[in-house]
Amino acid sequence: MKPVLSLLLFLPFAGAFSAERAPTVFLTHFYVALDQATYNALRNSPNIAALASVEEKHTVAGSRNWTGFYVTGRQTYMEFFGADALPEGMRPGDCGLALTVEESGGVAAVATRLRTTFGDRVELDSTPSATDHGTIPWFTATDIKSDGPEVLSTWFMEIDPEFLATIHPGSRVDHPLGREQYMSWKFLPDRPLDNVVGLTAALYPSDMSQLATELELAGWAVHRGSGQFVALGPDVKISVVPAGARAGIQQIELRLRHSVGKQKVALGNAELILSGTSGHLIFWKAH
Repeated sequence: MKPVLSLLLFLPFAGAFSAERAPTVFLTHFYVALDQATYNALRNSPNIAALASVEEKHTVAGSRNWTGFYVTGRQTYMEFFGADALPEGMRPGDCGLALTVEESGGVAAVATRLRTTFGDRVELDSTPSATDHGTIPWFTATDIKSDGPEVLSTWFMEIDPEFLATIHPGSRVDHPLGREQYMSWKFLPDRPLDNVVGLTAALYPSDMSQLATELELAGWAVHRGSGQFVALGPDVKISVVPAGARAGIQQIELRLRHSVGKQKVALGNAELILSGTSGHLIFWKAH
């Protein structure tokens, strides 16, 4: 879920970063606002439950709260919302892309790089979390302020270094900013899902251009051509094609930890396809 960034901050970043060395930026998760039938099918599917760790949970973050369904892998997870209970300001079909740095000061460095192109549209702020241990700092994030509704929201985030130790008291936390450490309490290694390793989205020209530039500034390799682009990040590929009658995330690609038999499962208006050590979750198809 995209944070609400209400305060424009200009923070210094770690001296280890420079114009030549950007922090490494990873995919953490994506979200999709689904029609209710598809959301219910995903939430109640034994096939999804057999694939990975799953849960429906309610989150309170500052002045905002939401309920979503989560499918967690080793370093990445999926977040889904149903049309009957969307977070404030979200519309069916809206989606988001959350990218993470695992080095202290990395998100401020990303913000600095984004400002070279997007200027004062770049926002940087912190989001708290309401937990059993009270309201505590959760993460700092940066994104580009939009003038209107966005089909695809993108933001870069950095977990607060004390967050995991606070919500898991007594547990060993070797990598407080790491995705794998963050998800280790929920990840089920005996289930097939390893990670989300690919994503295909359909976007309109201005949104496509902005996302390509954001990812390029974040250090990803972006290959443009024929009105579309492919962006290569650490262990993930994002393909963006021109939108027609519909825009948003069309499908994702999964890597599995062990081989499974070929299967095709209808999930409302979505479809899960698994074969060998790979899979696809298709939300809609272009016509």
